[in-house]
Amino acid sequence: MNRKIGVILSYVMMIFEILSTLLLTPYILSSLGQAEFGVYKLSSSITSYLLLLDLGVSNAVVRYVAKFRANNQLEENQKFLGVAIIYYLIIALITLILGVVLYFLFPTIFAVGLNQEEIKLGQQLLIITIINAAITLGTSAFQPVITAHEEFAFQKGWSIFQITLKIIFTYVALELGMQSLGIVIVHLILTVVTRGIFALYVFFKIKLRPKFKNINFGFIKEVFAYTSLVLLQMIATQINSMVGQILLGILVPTATVIIAIYGIGTQVVQYFQNIGSAFNGILMPGVVKMVESDATPSRIQNEMVRIGRIKLIILSIILVGFIIYGKQFINLWAGNESEPAYYVAIILMLGYLFTNVNSVGNQILWAKNEHKEQAIIKLAIVLLNILLTVFLIKWNALLGVTIGTFIALILGDVVLINVVIKKKLGISLVGYYLGLFKGILPSLLITGAVGYLFSLLSLGGWLGFICNVAVMVIVYLICLLLFGFNNYEKKLLSSIFLKIFKKQKEKNNESI
Repeated sequence: MNRKIGVILSYVMMIFEILSTLLLTPYILSSLGQAEFGVYKLSSSITSYLLLLDLGVSNAVVRYVAKFRANNQLEENQKFLGVAIIYYLIIALITLILGVVLYFLFPTIFAVGLNQEEIKLGQQLLIITIINAAITLGTSAFQPVITAHEEFAFQKGWSIFQITLKIIFTYVALELGMQSLGIVIVHLILTVVTRGIFALYVFFKIKLRPKFKNINFGFIKEVFAYTSLVLLQMIATQINSMVGQILLGILVPTATVIIAIYGIGTQVVQYFQNIGSAFNGILMPGVVKMVESDATPSRIQNEMVRIGRIKLIILSIILVGFIIYGKQFINLWAGNESEPAYYVAIILMLGYLFTNVNSVGNQILWAKNEHKEQAIIKLAIVLLNILLTVFLIKWNALLGVTIGTFIALILGDVVLINVVIKKKLGISLVGYYLGLFKGILPSLLITGAVGYLFSLLSLGGWLGFICNVAVMVIVYLICLLLFGFNNYEKKLLSSIFLKIFKKQKEKNNESI
């Protein structure tokens, strides 16, 4: 039940995030202009690399707290939390030191891509976002504990409230003329409040208090052996997603406008990824339990297909719809001058479709502590991404960084990682993909054909766009109901409608 509630709230939170982007981004662009928006995105990208100092420990916190909880090992849980708190406080200090170094190096690194005024603004934004990152890292022991205890109602509910506050306060800051500095200050304040509330929840609601005595250092070695491999994957993932903006700022003269366009495209992709990964953290405690019970390869494959199909059903229609109507959406949302962002989004969404659908396999490898080859492959392939991007950026700045990232994603996170999953988990890749696409692929082909024919009517404006999308969604649902859904998905859908109907009936009876 907790997992179902968590999944539902995750998607509610995702809807709030998407709506916040739809509402705020056009306003932020018009308020800042493309050049300042580009500087804002660049400083955010740089700071995001500092979050890698987490070193994968947050993932380990979920894994080990869930494991200790399943085995009723309270004292071990308390000692582990104590170690995690000390670690993150040290990391927060290191983050601040590195941030000061980056602040002084900023003018030298981006001398080609930014002018003097943009460099000064970038430094101001950077110092605030670095403080935000230090606070985020310094308190990162608490949110994974909440996840491991499957307290999803509180965690997701507060996150939804936080997004609402972010929309309101960002709008107010821009109305007061605070520009990009106002945005990052709002984010900083909300981070402080949220992290404080998470800490209080762990201490007083979950009642898990840290212990700092009699710590088993052999156990710490085991934890960091696990997290070091997760770190390699985090580095690879972060570089793949952010290297484009950094290299544009370093290599391309007057790059702020191009960075802004690329940032709009990747922002669309970010929310595409969020839709697919909304319940990844919720699944991790369940995956740990499955692994602890020595699940067979057949059971693991069935679980991968079951979860992967739900993701594929949702993500694939978004991709097909964006291919047909995405250019119209970009023009309406961000303006005609941002239209090239459509091609950035299309290319990257195609790559992230497969990486997101297959992500449960990665989580199973993490839970089994069988992710060494996975980590090495991801790190190696990201070096290829950098080399390709440096080469392709000379051909075409915008498309070059996009195609370089796409090739790295397909080679690393799809082809080679599938080989590792097959080897380590013993599943059949042919059986997995046949189960994954059965019924969904023909539904997509029919829906895409209908959507294309409907696009020939050239319905303009937001009303036309909504009508176009509505037609595709209706056709897609009909195809899925007729031949796309398997028995599990039909039962899942019917159970949701039965619960809604039951609750509505109860409300009607109460009102009588």
